[in-house]
Amino acid sequence: MRDEKLYRYFTENPGWQRQLELLRKKALAGYADGQISLTDATAEECAAAEGLLGHRFTPPKLRYKISAFESALRVSIFAVEDMQQFWQRLDGESLIPHAAQKQAHRDVVARFFEREAAQLHGNAALAWLDTLAREKRAGFQILASHIETDKEARRWLHEVCCTLDRLERSLRPEELALCSYAVTTDPHALDSDQSAGRLLLHALAHWKQQAFPQSGRDRAALYRQCGLLTDDLSSITVQRGLRLLCPDGSEHPAYRLLRLQGSLCVLTASQLDELKAQSPTGQVYILENQMVFSSLCRWEDIRHPMICTSGQLREASWRLLDLLAASGCSFWYAGDFDPEGLSIADRLWQEYGSRVHMWHMGVEEYRQSQSDHVHLDDSRLTQLSNLRCPTLHPLADALLQHRTAGYQEALVDLYLQDLQQ
Repeated sequence: MRDEKLYRYFTENPGWQRQLELLRKKALAGYADGQISLTDATAEECAAAEGLLGHRFTPPKLRYKISAFESALRVSIFAVEDMQQFWQRLDGESLIPHAAQKQAHRDVVARFFEREAAQLHGNAALAWLDTLAREKRAGFQILASHIETDKEARRWLHEVCCTLDRLERSLRPEELALCSYAVTTDPHALDSDQSAGRLLLHALAHWKQQAFPQSGRDRAALYRQCGLLTDDLSSITVQRGLRLLCPDGSEHPAYRLLRLQGSLCVLTASQLDELKAQSPTGQVYILENQMVFSSLCRWEDIRHPMICTSGQLREASWRLLDLLAASGCSFWYAGDFDPEGLSIADRLWQEYGSRVHMWHMGVEEYRQSQSDHVHLDDSRLTQLSNLRCPTLHPLADALLQHRTAGYQEALVDLYLQDLQQ
């Protein structure tokens, strides 16, 4: 509790202001003794010190030992026993040195993780907890600001540890939402945009000794490796003409029939986990636009396989392209002539390098496909500055110059000629 008489004595006299700041600084630094020194002291400051300590001080120098200040307090009307009691009565609470505060915080953090480690967790969870406590990484920053004040952090940590236990014991994959409900009774608690979900990604990366996934594709791959399935039905890809093989190398009979009939085939990411893929011609043509893809599929004399990404590539499309790349296949990509279409082309080039070729995506084709009605604003055009593929730079310059989009629908005849050859 604060001593009002002592508080007024030191705070209502301006002569004590700077001296108290120095005394407090020394105390927080952990110095029980030492000197208080001002080389530009005012007469008011010297008079204040003189009134308590009983020594004469002459401006501009003011210097005395903290032990002398403490002794003067002890015999004063305030009868303060020591500096610890002085700060308690002045502030209404104890003044704890920085080193002691840090140690107290370290003790709280250690107890936080020790409490969870005392639960019956498996090896993956215990190893992760040990890394969190000792190395302050693998998701520690998500918890750091909450450990002392927020019970939510304890819940997040427990839920993620229980999820690791569940995955470590599991013999078959499980949907993320079902796993989340089983552990937390909330199917979305472990989604990647939730605190517990972000913490789970750190825990999974630690378990599999991988870097934290920065992209959606890497995130999906990590989930899959750990036995978690994301929304499989919304992550599909469509192909026509590919040879899809069973693990023993034989062509899957259902997909073989579709290939021979020239029918398109919808595939999910989980279906592709059990397949290998090849192109009969060693090439595959990738189209961003669904309508263009559908139009081309109606022609019976198409010789080369095609894939439709339906805009930005989702997990299933990436999985299929990985399988094809592993078989030595080359890719020919055609997208709309807008920042988004060029961004997809650039991502493919960054991922597969010289295996990727731009399919009628030059400046001349852009001019043929330009729209008089769709103008590109600055917010979209700024995406072009991030392109890394040198082949796309002339096209990006043309878009910046004309500020209009171009569309694949204008080039269907060109695509058809290539696919029939």
